[in-house]
Amino acid sequence: MQRLFFVRHGMTEFNLANRVQGGDIDSPLLPQSLEDAKKTGQHLKQYNLKQIIASPQERVVETTRLITSQFEQDFKVQYTDDLKEFGYGSWEGAFIPHWQKTSPDTFYNLRQRPDLYDPSSFKGETYQELIARGSRAILRSIEQFPDHDLLFVGHSITWTATLLSLIGTDLKELRSKEPLANTSISELGYENGQFTLNKWNQINHLL
Repeated sequence: MQRLFFVRHGMTEFNLANRVQGGDIDSPLLPQSLEDAKKTGQHLKQYNLKQIIASPQERVVETTRLITSQFEQDFKVQYTDDLKEFGYGSWEGAFIPHWQKTSPDTFYNLRQRPDLYDPSSFKGETYQELIARGSRAILRSIEQFPDHDLLFVGHSITWTATLLSLIGTDLKELRSKEPLANTSISELGYENGQFTLNKWNQINHLL
């Protein structure tokens, strides 16, 4: 069985400030996140991962650099726009409680009912669009590297929506699991065209 590891980027200044941080915006990693990313690399180096696929957004690029700084094996990193974070349109960078207060129904659907979420009024991305590109990146990587376990570094909602979709979760249930923590590790298994969820939101390596 091929093992696919998925890491969320380290916590950023926008995460701490409770601001929307989607696919068209970035902010720096916090000092603690630099150490957490290195701890993540220390944990992952046991798997001898040689192929890393990541989002090109700066918070992921830096997290990936710190993770791989702990590796002893040779490796290659590929970046793809298909793994960027969920696009929030004109809400990018906004204070999250402000969005929740001014558009309560839309915000509720974002967090609780992905099947009803409609971002068209602010030119955001739908869950279906996110899942399509996220799945495309993962399947493309499996096809490219069928004989290797793979490491993916990216974003919370991209991983949540894509991974749960790949194991067959219904659209309306995609936000039913606990949110992914920064520098958490989740794992899918892949064999004979089928995905299984092996681990979700593991953070013991950070303790």
